[in-house]
Amino acid sequence: MDRKGIALIVACIAGMIGLKYVADVIWPTPTGARPLPTAPAASTNAAASRVNAPPASSAQPAPALPAGPVAMPALSAAEETLFLENDLLRITFTSRGGGARLMELKRHPASVDCSDSSARGVPSALNRFAALPALTLGAGPLTGDGLFQLSRSGPGIRAEKALTNGLRVSQEWSLSNGYFFETVVTVENRGTAPVSVPAHDYVVGAATPMDRHDMAEVQGAYWFDGEKAEQINRAWFANATLGCSSISTPRSEFTGGSSNLVWAAVHNQFFSLIVQPARSPAGLRVVDMPLPKPTRPELDADGRLNPDPHAYHTALTYPAEILGPGQSTTRRYTVYAGPKEYRQLKTSDKQLDLVMDFTGITGFCAKALLLLLNAVHSLIPSYGASIVVLTILIKLAFWPLTNASTRSMKRMAALQPQMNAIREKYKNDPAKMNQKTMEFMKEHRLNPMAGCLPLLLTFPVFIGFFFMLRTAIELRGESFLWCCDLSRPDSVYVVPGLGFFPLLGIQGIGLPLNIMPLLYLATAWWQSTLTPMSPQMDPVQQKMLKYMPVFFGVLFYNYSAGLTLYWTTQNLMTILQTKITKASEGPGTGAAGTVVAPVQPGRRKGSA
Repeated sequence: MDRKGIALIVACIAGMIGLKYVADVIWPTPTGARPLPTAPAASTNAAASRVNAPPASSAQPAPALPAGPVAMPALSAAEETLFLENDLLRITFTSRGGGARLMELKRHPASVDCSDSSARGVPSALNRFAALPALTLGAGPLTGDGLFQLSRSGPGIRAEKALTNGLRVSQEWSLSNGYFFETVVTVENRGTAPVSVPAHDYVVGAATPMDRHDMAEVQGAYWFDGEKAEQINRAWFANATLGCSSISTPRSEFTGGSSNLVWAAVHNQFFSLIVQPARSPAGLRVVDMPLPKPTRPELDADGRLNPDPHAYHTALTYPAEILGPGQSTTRRYTVYAGPKEYRQLKTSDKQLDLVMDFTGITGFCAKALLLLLNAVHSLIPSYGASIVVLTILIKLAFWPLTNASTRSMKRMAALQPQMNAIREKYKNDPAKMNQKTMEFMKEHRLNPMAGCLPLLLTFPVFIGFFFMLRTAIELRGESFLWCCDLSRPDSVYVVPGLGFFPLLGIQGIGLPLNIMPLLYLATAWWQSTLTPMSPQMDPVQQKMLKYMPVFFGVLFYNYSAGLTLYWTTQNLMTILQTKITKASEGPGTGAAGTVVAPVQPGRRKGSA
């Protein structure tokens, strides 16, 4: 590659890095934004206890939200709460909206921050930072002033409200098994005249970050129509054209479903809240709700902080209907509130595991790799060591194929002088040159696809590992060597004064020093110096292939340590295989170990 080509690549990378900086200078972020509210501590009251919350006027101000029924009206009455819980789940029901304010997952801490061990004592909670409770009729005509009466109903909890038009709205919740529970919503006309029930929502919940380090790319809403699952996330709302949002009109609301909705879910990187209606609603509604941005000092202190948090309010939509005197309508829902854990989600016959985004051939590979990883972990207590062992096993499974490819490429390199002579002789006749080249390769039993076949077969596995490790709840909080959390970058130090690198996913002014990506870069570079290039590649393509690992290392610098651990182990195994293959053959040998002697161009092998 000449100097101009290198300069062009450097300029493109510099442009990608500086694009976000230029955009922030032209369209600056408003100052004075509040940080995300801190996680509420778990209440120490008994499951059946009732507590009074302070009036809304003394609580922390809610974030600014779009106009519409996606936020509770201001209430002066004290909040009452009741709890349902088992060994895995603790649900806090509130009188404000008559829904679930929080769903705490007892076995999963809200934060696994390596520098803050105290945060591990607070359980994760779904629907945190949301403007409305989950599993409620929302803020609309069926909730009136928003205040419900809570009571115990056998082993469950009941919320009731009588409206002035004669309607009585009630909802009952009861625990099922594990992370599953049931809810029944009833709207009854207790008056003496027909009442029109207007079109309304049933709130699933809000997709919110579990903490301020959650990946925004894997947060959003999902819905399943019985055939395929569709995700509504930040990319959908950005509506970017060719990756550029400045030339597109962002979206603020999604509507869909068309009476064929099997389940709807809100999810973040590791957890999900999934609602399965017994009968399909009319549709689905998802609203993008920006959350308060972190302050500048917070960004300065942590380069991995999510600088633009959002919540995605999600609700099932129902059409208007008329209830005669004494008539009622009842809807039943099965709810899952827990981790995106395959063995838990697979217990349902509604294909809830689709919320893990395991679709297509890469999704099939991701699912198989996750099952294999857990199988290996059942024998090896460390998930880090399990990733290393699984990577080695996969490499050994593909060893014969990649070994044959390496031998074929080496044989082609040995015959490169003859092929160059053919190209030189017929350089003015491309058709003849291709014909003679193919005849020469056929005569020497060379396969031009030999170098590409291993890549085509192993690429789905590579992408499967990426999707599997990106959201594997099994890695959350798992340590390995110097990594205290395999689901996050393995930062050991933050270099002050550096760090505004959008291409690296870093927004603060401190550049985190991540060891595993640096090891990946070193092993990838070493591997590229050992791997023979295809003779049919031109020099520019060879240079691009050689420097490709550097690009991937920069692109995924701030990804999880578990993912870069897999890549590093994969590189080391490839290096080992290359060295073993080279040691078993002398330079210039063919597949059978015999020396390939160059022949004169235009003369066949063995001619006088």
